[in-house]
This record gives sequence, C-alpha cells and structure tokens, in this order.
Amino acid sequence: MRTTAALMIALVLLAGVAGAQDAVMPWTELYRVPVPDELPPHPRVFCTQADLDRIRGDYEAGDEYTRVAVDEILRRAEGIATDAAPLPDVPTRHDFGRMATLAQAYALSGDESYGRLALQRLVHAAEICPTLEPTHSRGLFADATLREGPIAIDASMAWDLIAGAPFVTDEQRRQIEDDLLRRIGWISGHGCRHPNSSNWRSWALAIMAACGFATGDRELIDETINGAWDPDRELYLYGYAQQIGHSIFADGIHWERSVGYNYYTLSALQWVLLAAENSGIDLWHAEIPGILEPFEGGANHEEFGPPGPRSIRYLLDGQFYHSFPNLSIARINNSGTRRLNYHQIYELASERYRDPKYAWLIRRERDDRAAGPPWWSLWQPAGESEAAPSDDARSEGIAWRLTTGEHGRIALVQNVHVPADRPATVSGWVKALEMDGGSAHIRSNIEDDDAVFTDRVQEAGDWRQVSATIDPVEGAGAGETRRIRLHLFLEGGAGDVIWDEIEVRSGDGGQNYALNANFASLAADGRRTDFFSLVHAPADVPDGQFSLADDAEIGLAGVNEGGCTNFSIGGFTILRGDAADENSPAVNITWGPYGSGHDHPDALAMIVYGRGAIVCPDAGVWGYDHPMQLTWAKQTIAHNTLTVNEVSQYPQEDSDSIWASERGDRRVFGVQHLFHAGEHFKAARFTCDTAYEGVLMDRTVALIGDYIVDVFRASSEEEQLYDLALHGRGDFSAEAALEPAPDGWLGARGYEHIEDVRRGDAPELLHAAFAGAGPSVSVLHSAPAGSQIITGVNPVRSGEPPTSAFISRTRAQNAEWVSVLEPFDDSATVSDLTLQQLEDGLRIVVTHPNGIDELTVPTDTDRAIVLQRAQADGTPILDEAAEPVSR
Repeated sequence: MRTTAALMIALVLLAGVAGAQDAVMPWTELYRVPVPDELPPHPRVFCTQADLDRIRGDYEAGDEYTRVAVDEILRRAEGIATDAAPLPDVPTRHDFGRMATLAQAYALSGDESYGRLALQRLVHAAEICPTLEPTHSRGLFADATLREGPIAIDASMAWDLIAGAPFVTDEQRRQIEDDLLRRIGWISGHGCRHPNSSNWRSWALAIMAACGFATGDRELIDETINGAWDPDRELYLYGYAQQIGHSIFADGIHWERSVGYNYYTLSALQWVLLAAENSGIDLWHAEIPGILEPFEGGANHEEFGPPGPRSIRYLLDGQFYHSFPNLSIARINNSGTRRLNYHQIYELASERYRDPKYAWLIRRERDDRAAGPPWWSLWQPAGESEAAPSDDARSEGIAWRLTTGEHGRIALVQNVHVPADRPATVSGWVKALEMDGGSAHIRSNIEDDDAVFTDRVQEAGDWRQVSATIDPVEGAGAGETRRIRLHLFLEGGAGDVIWDEIEVRSGDGGQNYALNANFASLAADGRRTDFFSLVHAPADVPDGQFSLADDAEIGLAGVNEGGCTNFSIGGFTILRGDAADENSPAVNITWGPYGSGHDHPDALAMIVYGRGAIVCPDAGVWGYDHPMQLTWAKQTIAHNTLTVNEVSQYPQEDSDSIWASERGDRRVFGVQHLFHAGEHFKAARFTCDTAYEGVLMDRTVALIGDYIVDVFRASSEEEQLYDLALHGRGDFSAEAALEPAPDGWLGARGYEHIEDVRRGDAPELLHAAFAGAGPSVSVLHSAPAGSQIITGVNPVRSGEPPTSAFISRTRAQNAEWVSVLEPFDDSATVSDLTLQQLEDGLRIVVTHPNGIDELTVPTDTDRAIVLQRAQADGTPILDEAAEPVSR
C-alpha cells in the first residue's frame, strides 16, 4: 500500500535525523538547471509581446472581459497622470505600483504619454536609490527584503514594458538598470539575511528574478535558479532548485510548517516561475532531483529524500489536503489561514498541469467573485445575504447593494496599502433602504488583530457618510506602508443598504487609495481585472473536480486515503470520519519536525472538528508585535498537548523570543507508528521523546463513527508534573467538585493568562462538556489515580469565539489518560466509558446507540490497534485491525 511505503520513507528519514551524519556533499555537486545563453527581447519578465498582441486583438474584437480590464487599467493610469502631486522624496511601494500601472497602460494602448510618465518616475527612483542605505533587514525603499519584494516586481515590470520604447535614452537605460534594479537585486535579493529555506529567501528569489531578467544580469538570474556559494558567509544561498529540492518536502509540506505562509511563499515563487518561463526556462516541468544528504553550506534541517524528481506541484497540491470536511483549516503554528484559499498561482498552474482540482478552485473563486465588484471580494460568513449592483448611485454610475436576513452577515472586502507614517481617513456613503436590527458600517482591520470602526447606520434613511480616522504606525518612517483591510458591512440583523463612494485618504487628503471606489467597473466573468489576470488568467476554465473523499498521492510521500490525509515527512495527519459530510468529526494531529520560528512548541497536539466547526482549536497566531504571541500562543499549555513541569516544550522552553528555534544539534520531531484509514474506524499513533529530555510522549487517536478516542501516555525515569491540556469553544462544565483556586496559583508563563481557575480531585470517570455558540463537545475523561482537574477561561483573541481550558494534572513517572470526545448539536450519544487494563495494553469500552465498541491499544507501538463492535446482547458486528508500519 502507498500508506506503508510513505511511512517507511518517514522512518528512514527520521533515522537520519536521530543519528549524526558525517558525510557532507560539496556544494559543487548540487544539480543545476540549464540557463540559456541568450535572453529574448523585452518584454520578457512577467509578460511577452505575444501576450500583449493577444490582448490587443481581443480588445479590438470586442471581448467583454478584455474591454473591462483594459479600460480599468487605462482609467487608473489616467487618474495617476492627472494627479498634480509632486514626485515623492523617496518613492513608496504605492508609488512603484503607480509606475507599473502607467507602463501597463502604455503597453496596452501605445499611448506614449503613459510610457514617458512611467520613465520619468523610474528615473527619479534611480536617482534616489544610490543615496539609500540598506536597512538591517536589507531593505532600500522599504524596511526589509520582504517589503522590497513587491517594489522590485513593480519596478521591473514597469521597466520591462517600456524598455524597448524609442523615447528611452541610453543614459536613462543605464540609470534604471544599474542604479535602481541591479542595486535592489543585489542588496535586497542576494544580500537577504535569510540564506536558505524561509519565505524570506523565496522573496529574495522573486527580487533577483525580477531585477535579473529585467536587466539581463546573468549572475542574478543564475543565483535565482541555481543558488550560489557565498564565500563571505560560508553558506550556500538557496536558489529555486534548492528550495524545491530541500525546503519543500517530498510530501508537499514546506519547512516552515505553517499553511498560511505557504501562500505567502507561493506569492514569491510565482514570479520566479513566470520570469524564467518567459526566457525559456521551464521550471514548472523541470526534473529537479530531491536533495538526499547534507551539503556544504546548506540549511541545517535534515528532511532529505526520498529519491525522485521534485516540483512546485507538491506544495500546490498539499494545500488542498489540510482541510476539514467543510474546507476550514486548523490555524496551526503561525498560520492565520482559516480555509482552503484561492491563489492566483493556480491560474498559472492550471494551464501548465491541467489538474482538475486547480480548475475546481478557480471556478469556485470566480463564481464567488462574479457576485461582487472588481477589486472587492464578497464575504458572507453567516446567515442569508445577497449582493448586487444598483443603479441607485449617489451621483452617477453604479453603487453596490447588500441585503441580509435576520441572522445574515455580509461585507465587501478590499486590502488597501497606505503610508504608515501618516493618519488615514476611511469613509463611505451608505443609504439604508430598510433596517430591522441590521447595522451598516466600515470596519478597518489593522495590525495585531486591531480594528477601527466608523459610526453605524442602523435606521432607514437617505444617503449618510460614515468615517473613521486611523492613527499612524508609531515609529514608522517615510516610505513605509501599512495594510488596511476594509469591510463594508451589513450585519447584526435584517437590512437592505446601498454603498457608494468609498474613500481611503492619507494625511491631508491627496489620492484615494481604495480601488474601484465608486464601483464603476463591473466584473465580466469572475476574473480579476488587474494586469496579472488580464495576461495570465485563462478565459475558459472547466468546472474541475475535488473531493477529500477521493484517494490521491501528494508528492512522493504524502497520501489522501479513505478520506484521511497523511503528510509523512512534514508531520501532519488529518483523520476524517466521512470526508464528504461537513458534520462528520475530524482531527488534525501535528507531530513533524520543528519548522523554524514559525512553528510552535506543540508536538503531538490535536485540533478537533465536528458538526461543521473547529470545536477544539489551536492557540493560533496573535501577531508578532502582540505580547500574547510570546506569553500565550508560543507556550505549550495553550495547545492541546502535554506540558511538563509547567515549562514549554523545546525549543521554546523559557525563551523570551517568539522566534525560538532549535539550537546546536538538538532537534524536535515525532515518529509516526500507525496510520489507518479503514472502513469502520480511522486511527494514528505517534511518539516523541525530543520535546522534553527524558520524557517519552505517546499519543493514539482513533475516530470511530461520531466520536474520538484519545489515549495519551507519558513516561520518564524521574517524577514529573504532567499537564495534559484540552481547549474548547464555549464554557467548560464538569461533573466534579471544583473549587476556585487562589489568585496567582497558575503563575507560570502561559498559565497566568487562564482566568476563573477552578480545581479539584479527578473522579474515576469525568463527565464534562464544552458548550457555547455553535456545536458542543462531550468529554468523558479517565485520568491517572490521584490526578487533579483544572479548568478556566482562556484569553480571547479579537474576532474569535471564547474558549475554555481543561487541564488534567498528575505528578508521576508514568501516566496514562483516556478521553472520548464527541462533537454534538443537541445531545451526545456516547453514554459510557470503561477501561480494562491488559497485561500488554489497554482495552477501551465505549457504549453508544449502535452497540458497544472495544478498542484495544497495546503498550508496544509495533502491535496493531483493534476495534471490535458488538450489539448490546454481545453479538459481534465488526472486527477491524489497524496495523503498524513494518520495520
């Protein structure tokens, strides 16, 4: 079976992690992708002349989408051209975006006035660039490589589109290529302080690709594709080939192990793929071998192999399989991603790979987007709601109408980038046709999960303007930008409103940073109307198909089997009861190698889903400048796993850094012993002896029908204080004698944030539940003799439902906990749990309406887990074994 093969691969790789490897391959033996001697003429970076000719032909032929998109680009360019504001002292990201827009307008229309304006602004930036000192994080026009990336892309795009124009002089060409683009490429790209596997290095590659292909700089191009040895740092600077061969594992997991950051990494690598392809380097289909051993100057993570070609497709495919049955995603580690998301790279990938799931994702996004205006996305998180264009505009043209039912919630959403060192004013006009409990307002999400709200319109009436002012970012310098996420809301009850004339202005006024602010543009077919989509989004995309219930291979070492997913190298396992049923329970267990500072100290943690919602969530990410990121999110007690002696797992421990990472040769990783996606139950088993020195953790999770069995064992030669935590939505109630704990009793880092703490002796079998808005979770829990039960209320992150903590505490050398969890809407169905200690393991007996289940979990990880079901009278119904991986 593919499952067994994948687990064997993982065991071999982990054996390599556990043992020191003396052999180090010279960097000169790394595989190199051939790079052609000659580059094509401009434009060649992110589009070609053939692309422009096709667009012009479609426009002249009257293609509706092309006309909408081109006219929108020309309209924005005309607004830039007529803006009388002087050129900035130091151009910002926004200014470089305006250069790109002007160049796009020139390339699409042939109007030299746009091209000359783009040239003027590029020359101005080139005059400024040599005067800028690099920041500590290698930014020039921005504060760091990450923020310099979009600037380099816009600058390179602008130059590429006008480079062949007859009005460009040789001196202007030299200035732009040498003083601007090469300088950005070498300082912010090559000079990036992150040399290998991180998303920072991916953005460095995007910078080098953009600037290298735009200028024809062969060294930048070669480093982008194949990497380069840095003699000063004695490190190998990863190129695309090394990131694909080492940083992205063979099961589709990226080294950082943070799903949201995968999209961010893809946002960078798409530019590398495009620029290389336009110059004859097909990285989409290149046979790049996996890196199978440590090499000179390479990253110090040991996830090498297995043999076989690597591809960006592994990462693209992997994103689909982190999902629960309703396509929501557990927010593990530093990921803020909540659902399986569309990303524009899938427009490119769909054309290259013809994968039906990519088409399915694109079609789903386009169908949703067609319901809203260009540059705005439509968000309908709850209840009944509708959105449609309206002729009842405040002045001329089109406005946008939102309607909700009693429990409806709807918003038009747009990300807007504004100067960070100045206040921003957000405003809009709203006309309330009807109101019955609803509220119309603008919410602006800013840093650290904070939000600023305009005044609210809650009664029917004529046009009214709502507005709010957002303070500048403290300490921000000239040229820095910030993102504001606008939400034009109708929520809180029934209502019918029209929005129009949205404005986001900085400082004393000036330009409007909101795009399509008057809703003048209407979507033609769901495609975005930006230049990227105009060039690269195919007109005809089939409906496609994707289901978590379908078996699939993910790269060389990942599988989706029986509705369950196993990432055998990156270390995530998602068990789904019925992958096609949104109400069916599911569990995500994280057990893989520690993946940089974006990982959390949560080895063997589990996240529980059921009845259409995540009911036992992860701590998530609070924001890197938020104090709770360190003192809560990065503490083991905030996760559904084991804390020992009130200290977080390695490498966090007592570190004061939110970026705590593995030190020296010590590594953290779990070992998977079993993955079973059977007909009658799903199961997985893991151990970890690297999170705490001298402590072995052993977790077995089985999903049987509507309930989950969780067996957690801990063993040590010395007595330890063990705290097994479970966090659930809503309030936690227990049938146990619990008393308020003294103030400050839970004083260790992380623990101190739990409020309303209660404690008491653990009964032989605890009956408890998490209950609040949405689904509840029944908890039957058996703790070691002499254990203590601790409950409390967790800190609440802005916009998140409240959660509670349940901690099962015992002091011992060896401990064993058994829990049965059942998500439910009205009432739980599991009625009893009994345990039978066996000579070589444990028999767990669960009584429920369909009979009596006996799950045997041996002590030895090399033996099978067995499920037997009988009717109430003892008549056998089923017998199924989950076999461990062969050794």
